[in-house]
Amino acid sequence: MHICKINSTFAAVFDFFDMKRSLFVLVCLLASTLLMARDIRYAFLGDSNTWNGGVNCQNEESWCYWFLRGMQPAEGYNLSRSGATWTNTIETLRAPHDSTAVLSPQNVIFNQVVRLLRKVQLKQLSEPDVIIIMAGTNDAWFEQKRPGMWDMTVEEAFAISSDELMKREPGEITSLALSIRYAVETLQRAFPLADIVLLTPLPTTKAPREKLLRVCEVIDGCGLSVGLPVIHLENETVETKDGVHTTPVGARRLGQKLSSIITRYGVR
Repeated sequence: MHICKINSTFAAVFDFFDMKRSLFVLVCLLASTLLMARDIRYAFLGDSNTWNGGVNCQNEESWCYWFLRGMQPAEGYNLSRSGATWTNTIETLRAPHDSTAVLSPQNVIFNQVVRLLRKVQLKQLSEPDVIIIMAGTNDAWFEQKRPGMWDMTVEEAFAISSDELMKREPGEITSLALSIRYAVETLQRAFPLADIVLLTPLPTTKAPREKLLRVCEVIDGCGLSVGLPVIHLENETVETKDGVHTTPVGARRLGQKLSSIITRYGVR
């Protein structure tokens, strides 16, 4: 009887220490995860709702400001520009120094990619671990300024070999689908270890709903074809000040939601 009591006591003691050890391991794993998260470098590409955050993402009117507050990474930098489209035009050049913030042939996501590559090569920026691209609003809004936008389906855009595509100049790529593929594959070749996440545009009062959804469908198809995650925002209810650009309240809600989604699905 006494032996039983002693054995029970030892079992209880060992259970207690096992529980403490398990708790210690859990805390260590959590701390390690948080430290890893703080070592990550994020690069943001896109149009005005990202550009509003400023070069260092310090403006609370942009979702990237709130996103970084939640993620607490080592670094976050922003190469977005207001007015940018995914779609190139026949006048689009490879223009790393052209950083206009209005709609123009050079204000395209591909040239943001070119600027990112150049800045990393010159060691002006650290190589990114995660690249997040939010664009498409201006493609739907200014469709008439991108006349070749619907010339290719996603399937047709991916029928071209990757090597052949990379030999082309940006002015030879004027459809939305091929422009997305061109920009993304350029990033993948330059930063093979980086995670790339595509965001579809938010709802807007400046373009017909059916056009926006068509743009989102192409972004989704391209993401699927190159194996990238696509986070859909076209059905989100986010507070804006003009039907396009987020208020600080809307930006905070969006940034917090995106940080939660990206953490949940294991993107860094």
